[in-house]
Amino acid sequence: MIDALRRTFDWFEHNSGWAPPDADTLADWLADGVCRAPDDCLVAPEGECEHGLASWATVLASVEEHGT
Repeated sequence: MIDALRRTFDWFEHNSGWAPPDADTLADWLADGVCRAPDDCLVAPEGECEHGLASWATVLASVEEHGT
């Protein structure tokens, strides 16, 4: 998952930064057992999309835990 996070943060730098989902949207996705990646692909909550980007749940957990 570290590689997916690295790819995701690189993607942010080349795609005008990032705009994470609000807490309610993320909670709705997780309640449904799914999530989105920053490129809007539908993924597992702790997964990565077909383009190699980590899910928003994983990205936000990483930022909260590590600050990056």
